[in-house]
Amino acid sequence: MANKIEVNVLKVFNEKKTRNGSVRLHVIRWGNYSPQLEKREYYFDTENNEKPGKAKGLNHEDLQLIIDNAEEIQKLLES
Repeated sequence: MANKIEVNVLKVFNEKKTRNGSVRLHVIRWGNYSPQLEKREYYFDTENNEKPGKAKGLNHEDLQLIIDNAEEIQKLLES
């Protein structure tokens, strides 16, 4: 049995549906680590469980969202 990593999503700033799941720009905390701003793919496995996939690069739209929400993002990252 695989180890289960605890994840705490602090805020989703953008989510785009894809054919197999979604891509999200969010502030998230993995386990006991500090919060991080990340853009990541999520997909559904054969049992329809959502799983995290690869981290993705940022585009112009992502950058604008970060600029527009900079104060809130900073507060979340400091929590």
